[in-house]
Amino acid sequence: MKKDNIYVDNDVFQFRIQFDNDLFNKEITVYTKPFLKFILGELSEKEWYKEYNKQEELVQERFFTQEKINELKHEFIKKIQECDNPFYIYCLDRDGGYNVTEDQLFKLD
Repeated sequence: MKKDNIYVDNDVFQFRIQFDNDLFNKEITVYTKPFLKFILGELSEKEWYKEYNKQEELVQERFFTQEKINELKHEFIKKIQECDNPFYIYCLDRDGGYNVTEDQLFKLD
């Protein structure tokens, strides 16, 4: 026969854990031959931005191959392993009075 759960008074802390932004910022410069230049007067501003964005997307797509992505993953994994704490942890919410039993409480002592 199952024992009845006895709920205890409690405080609840909800934490969010994110990677530390300082650890994961990296800039990569990619040099290419010049693209065809568009002069704002020759195209509308909307068309100019569209062409400009297509150039950026093309370079990004061609440069960041799966092989390059894998290299970057290994680089960032190494950074994680070599640092003391790669996380930014903060309390997102505080509450209390949830239906929990004594054995579910985190013991601070």
